Amino acid sequence: MEQLPIIGSDTRLFVLGVIHRDESGPELLHDWMKRIKPDVITLEFSNYGLMFRRGRGAELKKRIREFLKAFINENEPYNREALSVLFSFVDLPYEYETASRYSNEHNIPLYLIDMDVFSYLKLQKVDELLSAENIKKVLYETGGNGNHNEKAKAKMFFEKGITIVPYTDEMYIRDRHMGDRIAILMKYYKDKRFLHICGWQHLQDPYNLYSLLNPVKAFIYDKAICV
Repeated sequence: MEQLPIIGSDTRLFVLGVIHRDESGPELLHDWMKRIKPDVITLEFSNYGLMFRRGRGAELKKRIREFLKAFINENEPYNREALSVLFSFVDLPYEYETASRYSNEHNIPLYLIDMDVFSYLKLQKVDELLSAENIKKVLYETGGNGNHNEKAKAKMFFEKGITIVPYTDEMYIRDRHMGDRIAILMKYYKDKRFLHICGWQHLQDPYNLYSLLNPVKAFIYDKAICV
């Protein structure tokens, strides 16, 4: 790993690893996009996920708020991070909102290239996840700060090469699909600069699914390149 060099005109694909639900994410991502100046953006997000959140997001957030009024006792501590995770499950991710805004401002295409099937399977459980019983359980469970944990895991990987997060079969299928989509788009948009935004775990790429595209990989925080 090394510090990100001055970005040259010959680089066609950047793969930027982010931490989902990170409060610092929108500003950091916007700074990276300003520096890379992509002509095309691809995102680890599905069209089904977008349509679901647009269609049911307001209803589900209202449900959470109504349950909160019934459950939260101001004199009793509750897990604020868990509450944030519940809302983020039905909110549009900052990666989409930031990339979409940049895309509109600069009149460049944004493609959501993750697989709809996995989004569908995950989001089918939303009513169970947001049941009154489960929300109450989540609010009062103990645990550390998830994003801090994610940053620690990412730091271990990028700085010491220690893999704590396993690379799953699902990640392999999704990365193969997204890599194929990017390859097709790169053939269509010849000589254009691409930015692919994904969770930092996908930078592991143990099967070199993106290697034929000769990407420059970077982590949103420490600007390390994985080669």
